[in-house]
Amino acid sequence: MKRILYVEDDLINALVMEKLFKETFQITHVESGERCLETLARKNFDLILMDINLGPGQMTGVDALRAIRSEPATAGIPVVAITAYAFAHDEERFLKEGFTGYIPKPLDWRTLPEKIDQYFAR
Repeated sequence: MKRILYVEDDLINALVMEKLFKETFQITHVESGERCLETLARKNFDLILMDINLGPGQMTGVDALRAIRSEPATAGIPVVAITAYAFAHDEERFLKEGFTGYIPKPLDWRTLPEKIDQYFAR
């Protein structure tokens, strides 16, 4: 089963993700960029789904991505931005930052597994 690290500060989104995909993916949820980096130091993942805004005064998803890409052990993990930034230019901006992919919120729970699956092959 593919292992996903889901970095999301909204606990309802995290619970829905875990419940809907518990048969499809092994999902580990953390609520902050800092916890993401701590978890990556201890466990391996096939994919990271990263929210961009992780709460006031917290490391952003972009900051966490930069830290992930700077470490040889984690630099190659695909990281997909899952964000409410949904203007046409936002996808291009996040891809330029180094994200592997981009999925806008609100999430379409019916098509999300297919979208996620495409990033495992990259």
